[in-house]
Amino acid sequence: MLLLKHEDVCASVSMTDAIEAMEEAFREEGEGAVTLPARINMKAGKGWLRVGPVALERSGWSGFKAMNMAPGIGVRYQVHLYSPASGELLAMMDAQHLTTLRTGATSAVATRRLARSGPQVVALLGSGVEARAQLDAMAALGIVKAARVFSPTAANRERLAADFRSRMDIRAVDSARAAVEGSDLVLAAVKSTQTVLLGEWLRPGMHVNSVGTARRDQREIDPATFQRSAIIVVDTREGVFGEAGDAVAAKEVISPHQVHELSELVVGKAPSRTSPDQITLFKSVGTGVQDIALAAMVYRRARERGLGVEIDGFPIVKPA
Repeated sequence: MLLLKHEDVCASVSMTDAIEAMEEAFREEGEGAVTLPARINMKAGKGWLRVGPVALERSGWSGFKAMNMAPGIGVRYQVHLYSPASGELLAMMDAQHLTTLRTGATSAVATRRLARSGPQVVALLGSGVEARAQLDAMAALGIVKAARVFSPTAANRERLAADFRSRMDIRAVDSARAAVEGSDLVLAAVKSTQTVLLGEWLRPGMHVNSVGTARRDQREIDPATFQRSAIIVVDTREGVFGEAGDAVAAKEVISPHQVHELSELVVGKAPSRTSPDQITLFKSVGTGVQDIALAAMVYRRARERGLGVEIDGFPIVKPA
């Protein structure tokens, strides 16, 4: 079994690699070769524990990601990667960077199919690691013409703009609305109990990626954003409309049956943009498909590069 720490994962894959892995993973899911049960969410002390298992039947991987949150301390992520053929535990890895990468890469898969073609003026809402990954992913697609970033803390948005300035035309602005107005593509990556993006700000032709809400008490986009979107795509209907507070609230104005899953979009079973004037929305909370597909790539690359620590005889096998 290979133990991979955070630094090993970071050294194994890039955003471009992650986009490739997500393209393959959602195609496999769309073609019916994935077993994906609902995630388990449970209270654990004053925090919570979430476990998401999956089996990628065609590509030959299985496993789960566990995420636990302790109030006042933070969140920890780990992945266990197995070989379904032998039952062998191949790797245990820190999954913080993996989670950040696959979230950005998944948005890239959706953006390729939903946003208008050509260079985009990008509005970035948020300045944390998820926001940075969203912008990284769009840069990897080569579509960023210019970017404007808003985060409530001026120092944070200025720091993000400074960090990306060598790669693109980017500036910090002092409100979410100032970032969104005049943009083509909105990247929302804000963990907040208050709505950050209002649907009334959207103009014809815009595409929105919303990735910041994964709990029922969180809000990022308002119901009008859902209502005004001609095409709504999610990574998982059950997850988005069961876990994301803004999507739960939006059920008052739309039905989850109007919404398509990204795997369906990738294999042509769901509509993509048909008009330059359509407003489109991608909403993501993450799935085990994304985690294990990227973990498999991390594992392969780590083996090639001699990263990680080998642990022999773990776990022991109880004969069947």
